[in-house]
Amino acid sequence: MSNNVPSKFVIFGEEQVVVGGVVYWLANDRVGAEDGHDNVIVSFDLTSEEFGEVKLPDRLAYNNCCLCMFKPRESPVVIEGCVEDHKRVYHVWVMKDGVPKLFEKLFTISGHTPDGSLVSSVLGFRKTGEALVELQAHPCSIRTLVAYEPYSKTVITLGVSGRYIFVYSYTKTLLLL
Repeated sequence: MSNNVPSKFVIFGEEQVVVGGVVYWLANDRVGAEDGHDNVIVSFDLTSEEFGEVKLPDRLAYNNCCLCMFKPRESPVVIEGCVEDHKRVYHVWVMKDGVPKLFEKLFTISGHTPDGSLVSSVLGFRKTGEALVELQAHPCSIRTLVAYEPYSKTVITLGVSGRYIFVYSYTKTLLLL
């Protein structure tokens, strides 16, 4: 095992994604951060057993917005949930071609749908690239799972409702032991 463990990273996020034999985690870099923390992505290459650091664009690295990470279409994606003009929005950023610091904003999800429902969180992605989003008619109401089509900005109700909604990825495999 490598001895290059990133001791300066104090807080690792709960989510991790594996892309091409590399595990990526969102983390907070407590060393050298002027405001208390900077957002970074820590990587661990399963082949070379080496840790690394993926620098985020300044907009993501030096803000206090809520970040989470997913892996649609075999690329790490960072969701930036923040408030702009007194409205909740979610910006979707993708790491291009596995190149650190080369992130591109794909699209933005408004915090409100045309019918007035609140987007309470982004839960994941479909294979088609549509975001799986949790909607609420008002803050204390039942939640509904919908697919958000980013280009037409339409939502498709998926028939799942409840007090709490969780989405996990599923991969079918034939593993010979």
